[in-house]
Amino acid sequence: MLRLLSEAGCGSVAVGDSPANGNCVGAMHKLGLTEDKLFGAHIADMSHEVSVDYPEGKTAKHFYFTREVTESDAIIGVCKMKTHMLERVTGALKNMYGLVCGFRKAVGHTTYNNAAVFARMLCDLYKATPQRLHVMDGVVAMEGNGPASGDPVQMGVILASSDPIALDSVFCRLVYLSPKLVPTNVYGALAGIGTFEESEIDVVLIDEDGSEKPVAMSELVERCGDPDFDVLREGERLNVLTLLARITGGKRKPVIDASLCARCGVCVDHCPVEGKALSFAAGRSEPPVYNYKKCIRCYCCQEVCPKKAISVK
Repeated sequence: MLRLLSEAGCGSVAVGDSPANGNCVGAMHKLGLTEDKLFGAHIADMSHEVSVDYPEGKTAKHFYFTREVTESDAIIGVCKMKTHMLERVTGALKNMYGLVCGFRKAVGHTTYNNAAVFARMLCDLYKATPQRLHVMDGVVAMEGNGPASGDPVQMGVILASSDPIALDSVFCRLVYLSPKLVPTNVYGALAGIGTFEESEIDVVLIDEDGSEKPVAMSELVERCGDPDFDVLREGERLNVLTLLARITGGKRKPVIDASLCARCGVCVDHCPVEGKALSFAAGRSEPPVYNYKKCIRCYCCQEVCPKKAISVK
């Protein structure tokens, strides 16, 4: 992407992200991506926040963006094709949470504390920033316990669109997940950001020789899809089990595998809930213990666990 921007004559290009754990410069260097390899682009710091009011927001009227966001004419999102325990999948729209200053991310989960309201906040974030294009890396995707503790799976695709909702819905179709089950798709369409309706999406396949070929969605899925991709496909069905869950308060929750837990405390540190929803109640010789009455199911703990010891049950 940086090479293409350089060839297009873009004079000032920065690349970065604001992770919840660590920092952008450290992550880039860990990957061996020093500035001499970035086709004239520079690594954005992404650690200084700027308070931005957005009175037009339907759900979020204020953001703490990284300084670079307010200094940019255009933003290109480069996301990974992967699962997500809160929104089922994380794609083009969800990736833009990376524009929020890292240490503010966990706090955002307490303010927008379920999948629906979080998705609506992301719609406001999209409209508040100059986003132009979205590219999804699905050469190797992540399935299962995403967005950080899942398993790699070969998909062999790169998707690109100026419509993040259309892009994310094509991702859903490739993994045999109904786009209507993904809150970011539903609320993104309602907000007028894009569409997930198959009849409104034109798909162009670019072959290895560079030729472009319009294809039907069904052909794309047959050629590039994976029906065995590990993603939560179950919808909300009003049956005995869901009724029982509503009555008893039973629902999905993060669970720690004691055999994998390193007792490092990263999950405890990143829990955004006031007073913490998990703690070393039995001492540091044992894994942290959840207080599920406090837990808001944001799965920040699962996302930051360096040992992949937390899964959602």
